[in-house]
Amino acid sequence: MSTRTAPRYSTRELQAAAQALAAGQFATGSLTTPETNRTVVLDESSVLTAERGATATEPAAAPRVDVTAACGLAPLVRVRAANAGAGASTIALALAEAADVAGVRTRVLDAAAPAWSGLLGATVTELGAAEGWRRGRRGDGVLIDRVEDAVRVPSAVPSPRSADGVDLTVLDAGWSMRELVAAEDTAWVAAAPAHAEVLVTRPNALALSQTEAAMTHLEDQLAADQVVVVVVGAGRWSDREFASAGRLLRRAHEQEAVLFAPLLPGKTLPGLGPDPLPKQLTSPSQRLLERITTITGPLSANRA
Repeated sequence: MSTRTAPRYSTRELQAAAQALAAGQFATGSLTTPETNRTVVLDESSVLTAERGATATEPAAAPRVDVTAACGLAPLVRVRAANAGAGASTIALALAEAADVAGVRTRVLDAAAPAWSGLLGATVTELGAAEGWRRGRRGDGVLIDRVEDAVRVPSAVPSPRSADGVDLTVLDAGWSMRELVAAEDTAWVAAAPAHAEVLVTRPNALALSQTEAAMTHLEDQLAADQVVVVVVGAGRWSDREFASAGRLLRRAHEQEAVLFAPLLPGKTLPGLGPDPLPKQLTSPSQRLLERITTITGPLSANRA
C-alpha cells in the first residue's frame, strides 16, 4: 500500500492562489505560477489556510501612541542632542536653573534610561518614587523627575507623573535623534507636541553634518520658528567655523535661533551634581530662556 505525500507549496504560490480565490477565478482547480511555472492544485479550504498563514507572517503595524498625558505638560520644551556628547543634559539643567532664578516654576523630565542619565545626581532633595519615576528637587522651584527602572527603548519610558504648580516643563529627551525618530509612533518622548525644540550640538564638521540630518526631522517646527540650536564650544557664528553648516542650520541662524554656550573643562564642571552650575553658563542659559519665551509667551502667565 502506498501513501500519498501531501504537496508542499511556497508562500508566494499560496498567496497567488488566495488572490485568485478572492477574485472569484476558481473554486477548485489548478493554478500555474509564473515565478516557478509549477501547477498547484488547491481547494477552497487550502486557500483559506494560505490566507491565514500569509496574514500571520505580516508584521503588525506599530500602535499609535496616546500622547494625551504628555500634551498636558504645556509649555513643553524638548531638548535633544544632535550628536553624541553634545551636552544636552547640561543645557536642559541650565535652562531650568535660569527659569528658577526668573521665578518660573520648572520641572525637568529626564527620559533617559538610568544607566545613561546625565541628571542622576542633580537633585538636592529626594522626594520619593511613584509611577515609574523618581522625583527630586533642586533650588527653590525646580522638580526633576528621572526614570526609575531600566528601559531599553524610548517607548518603554513611562508616562509622566502629574505635577501641580509648574510653569515650564523641560524634557531632556535622553535618547539619540535616530532612536527618537524611529519611535515617533510609539513613544510620547518623541511624539508629544512641544512648544519649542532645542537641539544641542558642537562646532565641528561631523557634528554640524549630524545637526543638519537631525533638522530634516524638524523642518515644520523650524518653519514655525519653534527650533533653537545651541552650539556648545563656540562663542559666535563665524564663516570659517561654520563653513560646513547645511541649509537648515543656516536658516536657523538667519532666524537668530542659533545660540552659543561655552564648553567647560572637566575641572570646572566635573559632572551635574547638586551644586549650582558654573557662572559661565548663566548668560547663555538666560539668552536661551529669553528666546524660548518669545516662542511660548510669558511663562508666568500660564499660572491658574
